[in-house]
Amino acid sequence: MSWTPPKHVLLSPITGDDGAQIAQVQLKPLYYAAQKEALARAGDDEDDQFFELALLATGLSAKELDQLKRPDYVSIAQYVHQMSTLPSSHFLAQGEDAAKPSASPDEVTLLQPLAAAGRTLASLTLEMPVLRATKAMKKLKTAKERAEFITAHCTGLMLPDLASLTVPDWTQLQVRIDDFLNKPADFFRSATSK
Repeated sequence: MSWTPPKHVLLSPITGDDGAQIAQVQLKPLYYAAQKEALARAGDDEDDQFFELALLATGLSAKELDQLKRPDYVSIAQYVHQMSTLPSSHFLAQGEDAAKPSASPDEVTLLQPLAAAGRTLASLTLEMPVLRATKAMKKLKTAKERAEFITAHCTGLMLPDLASLTVPDWTQLQVRIDDFLNKPADFFRSATSK
């Protein structure tokens, strides 16, 4: 069962573009590609970045979002911040239907199922990268390109499939891939390694 984002009940209802009153907003997960595009549109201004991500997280139009009272916007911005910085394990551990974490840190339960190669995946199994892959990764120009390349290599996904990962899933994967790239062999032999 996949994670369900929360609803935000507005402190002060707003008027939708269609004239209907909006009293609550069903929040949505942020997806890796959409977040990357929104941040590129927003530029370097943090307020603009949060506004672009709030558009994605709420599904509201800019006109509707501009009507929010500041406390409602702050609540949505907090959700956006959590979606942008916390791993999927944080969200999966919350709520009544809390998903049990996998016994293996190399088995990553996804926040939202991923459609890839004609299959729907609820989890991904990570594999340690071979040296050849890390050499190829280092030749790429940007940190984003390097991260996407090594993530595809370690997950067995194609580069375009990464776009459909939620941001918390991407974050969860990066934590373990960072271990693969930077920890010595003894770290993985230890029964307490995570």
